[in-house]
Amino acid sequence: MAAAVRPTHLKRSWSDVAAPALILLIVSALYLVRLTDQPVVGEESRWASGAIEMLATGDWIVPRQQGQPFPERPPLSMWLMAIVGHFRGDVDLVAIRLPSVIAIVLTSLLVYSYARMLISPTTAFIAALAYASMGQVLQIGRMGESEAVFTLLVSASLMLWHLGYLRGWPPLWTWSLGFAAAACAALAKGPQAPVYFVAISAVYLAYRRDWRYLLSWQFLAGGALFTAIIAAWQIPFYLATDWKTVTATWTGLAKDRVGFGGLAEHIALYPLETFACLLPWSPILFALVKRETRDLIADQWPVVSFIFIAVAIAYPTVWFVTGAQARYFMPLYPLIAVLIGLVIDRCSVAALGRYPRRAWHQFLVLTATLITAIAFVAFAEFKWALGPYQPFWLSVAILACAVAAVAAIIRCYRQNTAGARALAVAAIAAFAGLTHAGALMNVNIARWNDPTVDVAELRAMLPPGTDLVSLTPISHRFAYLYRAEITELAWPREVDDLPADVEYFCFMRDPGDTAAKRAAGRGRSWTTTPGTLPFAWKEVATICVERRLRDQPQITVVLGRVANPRVAAINDATTPQGSAINLSATPNRSIVSR
Repeated sequence: MAAAVRPTHLKRSWSDVAAPALILLIVSALYLVRLTDQPVVGEESRWASGAIEMLATGDWIVPRQQGQPFPERPPLSMWLMAIVGHFRGDVDLVAIRLPSVIAIVLTSLLVYSYARMLISPTTAFIAALAYASMGQVLQIGRMGESEAVFTLLVSASLMLWHLGYLRGWPPLWTWSLGFAAAACAALAKGPQAPVYFVAISAVYLAYRRDWRYLLSWQFLAGGALFTAIIAAWQIPFYLATDWKTVTATWTGLAKDRVGFGGLAEHIALYPLETFACLLPWSPILFALVKRETRDLIADQWPVVSFIFIAVAIAYPTVWFVTGAQARYFMPLYPLIAVLIGLVIDRCSVAALGRYPRRAWHQFLVLTATLITAIAFVAFAEFKWALGPYQPFWLSVAILACAVAAVAAIIRCYRQNTAGARALAVAAIAAFAGLTHAGALMNVNIARWNDPTVDVAELRAMLPPGTDLVSLTPISHRFAYLYRAEITELAWPREVDDLPADVEYFCFMRDPGDTAAKRAAGRGRSWTTTPGTLPFAWKEVATICVERRLRDQPQITVVLGRVANPRVAAINDATTPQGSAINLSATPNRSIVSR
């Protein structure tokens, strides 16, 4: 059985209250500020639409889009949005994004608790702020994507299990906590979580030659708990759908991303993407190349070896898969943050003249230089800079924060006290957060296409009480912003295929569509239809629903009106018809007539 690790540094002090409170304050401030300023983008509206349908129908088992089963992912993200939306009375931007923010805050506190109980308070404080201020975490943490919640649950499965193992908790509780968190993570994003948990814990125990802990009835009991949690949703889901839908939910996205085209380029570039996503903290990890640095952390080998094994198992699953994006490795960021905290803690107190201390000083100089450069770019008024997207007061605020951060770094470089190190780390984290919540967010707002007003104007064009229908699936972004039910119909091939009471309809127009064939579908389920409509109609308006507007043909939603009286006619629906209003090109246009 595992030998319990009971560090001597666990004597309680006022810092055990002050440090978590400060982490809670800083992280909450970084992520709650301007939470609703950016428009709905990416996958946010996909899961939000599913949450809206859950609230409308009362069916929390089968995720749906326009009333149709949507077997893309298990439903935890939609559940969380729906719960917040229930209490707010609407699945608005707060309901969409608040679960991610809460997950980031809880993950930061989890990182602190794990490192505090196994290493030291200083390492714990640095690690928690390092995780919360990593570039990719700042980008994703205030978005309604599933990564933040998934990362919380995956890291909880690994950290709680490892903490229980080293601290000598009852094995039944240790395995149950790990498997329960892995089950919840699987309900958020699929099988990646249980694979990581079982593989990492098994290899770690094999490395420690603790076969009794692995091959125990407590492990089987934890696995049974995992199965029970998944089955509580999976069985009703299967009974409401079929086996094909079940397999598509768990394996579809993974199969789509496995390929060999461009693999060599992906292998070459993915480590660079990972390095960029971990900024501003990733440069300090290069200190581990030297044996002197590794010797400084050797006393924490039970923790360090666990982190190395976790990375060694998880990283190939995204490094050697062409379709893997940088964010797919985010579940391991909390463990990497612990390693970063430990390296900073030990290097910063190493003897003067030794490499680890020089590496710490080099990191401080590099970070101060980077902060200065970012502040200059944000303040500059050049066309190539970020300045044109910033109000003057924000540029001044970023400059002031940069001056304060650089001053804290210089003080740490010269004095190197515990307080100076903590202040420097907090200043770096605060500057990273302000830069994202200020400058980078303004760039996104300025460059992204926000069709909210356009969709509202399109809806205002319809007579009161009109029930809009879509011919084949409609964009989930449009469906969310329309804020009313849009019934999905099959693409009509004969004039009588369209119900007699339908006057207004919408459909998707892709630049690659032709009169002979157009693409139709959602998520992973796509087919083709003719590109012609079998009746006379008028194109009323079009709206671009892509993330950015470009000077080239883009995917649009087309609003059409059936000719009255209805006339059979074959016409091309893939090219603009008549004098339709391009709402995306006139976002400030006020429509007063119908």
